[in-house]
Amino acid sequence: MPQKQVNVLIVDDRPENLLAMSSTLQSPEYRIVTAGSGEEALRRVLQEEFALILMDVQMPGLNGFETVQMIKSRERSRHIPVIFVTALSHAPEHIMRGYEAGAIDFIFKPLQPAALQHKVEQFVKMYLDRMQLEEQKELISERTAALEKAHLQLLQTTQELRRAEAMARVIGETAVNTFLTVDHQGAILAANPAVERMFGFKPEELHGLPVWRLLPDTEPLFGGETGGIAEAELGVTTEKAAVRRDLSIFPAELQIGVARIGEQSIYVCSVHDITERKLQYMRLERAVEKRTQELREANLQLSREMTERSRISEELQTSYDRINCIIESITDAFYALDFEWNVLYMNGSGEKRLGVSLTEALGKSMLNFIPLEKEYCYALISKAIREKRAVQEEFYSLVTSSWIEARVFPWPQGVTLYIQDTTERRQMEKRIRDSQERFYKIFKASPSLMAIQSLVDQSYLDVNESWLRHSGYSIRELLSGKADLNITIEPSEQGPHVASYGFGDAVTDVKISYSTRSGEVRTGLLSTEIIESPDDPCVLTVITDITDRVELEREIARLDRLHMIGEMAAGIAHEIRNPMTTVRGFLQLMRTNKNTPPEEIIDVMVEELNRANGIITEFLALAKNKTTDRKRNSLNEIIEAIHPLIQAEAILSGKSLKLDLKPCPDLQLDEKEIRQMILNLALNGLEAMEQGGSLGIATSRDGAEVVLEISDEGGGMEPEVQDKLGTPFFTTKEQGTGLGLAVCFSIASRHQARLTWQTGTEGTVFTVRFAAGK
Repeated sequence: MPQKQVNVLIVDDRPENLLAMSSTLQSPEYRIVTAGSGEEALRRVLQEEFALILMDVQMPGLNGFETVQMIKSRERSRHIPVIFVTALSHAPEHIMRGYEAGAIDFIFKPLQPAALQHKVEQFVKMYLDRMQLEEQKELISERTAALEKAHLQLLQTTQELRRAEAMARVIGETAVNTFLTVDHQGAILAANPAVERMFGFKPEELHGLPVWRLLPDTEPLFGGETGGIAEAELGVTTEKAAVRRDLSIFPAELQIGVARIGEQSIYVCSVHDITERKLQYMRLERAVEKRTQELREANLQLSREMTERSRISEELQTSYDRINCIIESITDAFYALDFEWNVLYMNGSGEKRLGVSLTEALGKSMLNFIPLEKEYCYALISKAIREKRAVQEEFYSLVTSSWIEARVFPWPQGVTLYIQDTTERRQMEKRIRDSQERFYKIFKASPSLMAIQSLVDQSYLDVNESWLRHSGYSIRELLSGKADLNITIEPSEQGPHVASYGFGDAVTDVKISYSTRSGEVRTGLLSTEIIESPDDPCVLTVITDITDRVELEREIARLDRLHMIGEMAAGIAHEIRNPMTTVRGFLQLMRTNKNTPPEEIIDVMVEELNRANGIITEFLALAKNKTTDRKRNSLNEIIEAIHPLIQAEAILSGKSLKLDLKPCPDLQLDEKEIRQMILNLALNGLEAMEQGGSLGIATSRDGAEVVLEISDEGGGMEPEVQDKLGTPFFTTKEQGTGLGLAVCFSIASRHQARLTWQTGTEGTVFTVRFAAGK
């Protein structure tokens, strides 16, 4: 690399002198700057750095002595050497004044070019040496600070490793699961205290015994000629039969991990007793079977009651038609009255009710024959005449000691009065109401989603509260036909007798998926029953929502994988000690030799420390019990702070970034962790898109939650990829570590937030919901 030119300032009021000295000193190593006066020289010194100043003594305005005194009075220019160039006498007092002003030498005119060149060359060399010493001093300071920082990081890492080892030892001693350390031939080397509670053996009694004494199915795993377990068997959770000391057998889950020490492989077997879980599954199956039987019985009872109700309705309708067609044949009392309430006509039932014949009552006021109900009938008939409309009332008759229904119809000559004994009907309606109430309580109180639909047009007739709560639709939307749950059978759950499902098919406990009003896809067990009815046959649909159970099973599986990562971290910590040993050796050698090591050695040490620190940081980010420094922060301000970084990354890859930040309340956030989560999700979105795609980051307030959405315009994710999202070490990238999303899930969990996603052919949206009150 060419050396930077050194600035040399020549000050003289005569242009020919400036030209002569500039020509003499012309060199690719110098940059000659000239000044025609002392004032101009002062301005040049303020603007630039000079290695040497050649100063004429006699100048108009500020002379050379005064100019040098002002240059030396400033801290920034005090160190610049000055050589006076003069044609004055060599008088000692003249030279002494120059030295007092700050000069370091004199050159007398006429000039000797060779002498001038040699003097300038020596002063420039002194300047360059001084600059090189300052650079070396600064470099030594920087390297010393870097070494001190690396030493501090090494101490912190060592302390963290010791803490991790202590925690691992405590976990092993207090864990409920049994941990067996086994060599490559299957011999047990060590066991934690839980083995005595689970198998009945003390840990020391198992030393040297084959692991298949406790887990018979593991003997083939160690049966190879070279010993050891195939890679495909490692890290996989399998169900095995375990044998206690008393030879009793119980179900257990087995997971095997490996740690390699040099050329030797040591295996760690984690054994979890699942006896209680098996019993819970059996109890759950029995409860489901019992509940299903109860629903079937309730459906049968409902069908009977609805059939009875239909029969009664038919009889009542027939009775009403008979009254309108043949009045005389009805059993109800019928009276025709004029406006003075005189009897014009009454049928046989009317005669029987009043206890008089039509001949006796004709032309007389009806009120004379009903003294006990005179006031009530007067009010009822008066109302019909006054309002000129039909009036109907039901009341208890003191004449016949029964419930009757009185209906008054005005007509041009007066009114007609129908009296019907409703005692029997009221008793029947009470029975119907009781039946309906029993069904209503079963229907409404059921935690399962229950709906009654018409078998003719598939319209909803009624749904319970659980159906509305889970689906998100209102009763009006369901009854108007604007709701569709898109019920589909899960392919993995289709049995030999349920190849497909059509509306009206009777099925029991078929695993299905259905969509809510918000687009959420949930999982349930579908059972249907046909309710036969002559007028409108119906289908009773019952869905037992098992979404939470399915999610819980997935979460348990994910937590099991995180547990496996904890065990792998112990092995990785062993590998980290190797670069630490190298760095420590270099540091000890430096302390002994008292010499600065070559730059390549320091670079190697820094690279090794950075690599080890990066691995540790990634693993610590997954820890659920990691301490977070949460403070009141604005989510929008954090996004705006890292916006330039994401924008630069988007531009470099030919993509764009859009922000839509709406006002949101401050949250309790760890700013560094939230930055990391947003960067991880944003970079994943950028990498998922082709050139020209747009990445969106939006915030909003949704009720009691603050919502962060990061969307891309990529091709979406396959279902098998979605099932493994958040699983450590699972990645679809060639250079990915598989820890990015796992860290995001861990950060969201520590902030009591929910991280979800929606994906399709038009892109993917990751949503993080924070509780606004936390």
